Amino acid sequence: MNDRDRFVDQVSQKTNIKKEDIFKLAQDLQTKDLNNENDLRSFIYRIASMTNKKVDDKTVNRLIMMIKNKQVPQDFDKMI
Repeated sequence: MNDRDRFVDQVSQKTNIKKEDIFKLAQDLQTKDLNNENDLRSFIYRIASMTNKKVDDKTVNRLIMMIKNKQVPQDFDKMI
């Protein structure tokens, strides 16, 4: 099993999202304009819906600003 598979397995276990759906999300993200607030907002709400999490507007706005300002952590192992 390679690093990518291990990472996806960890994300799947933590979020209860099927591996196939994680790959679909990744594919969808590749078609999004990360500078477009509407694209980011819809993607964030989609993930929240899939994980059965409620995300308030303040959190969504903060996430959008982090993404637009490239303040997203690069070490994904620490995130999961």
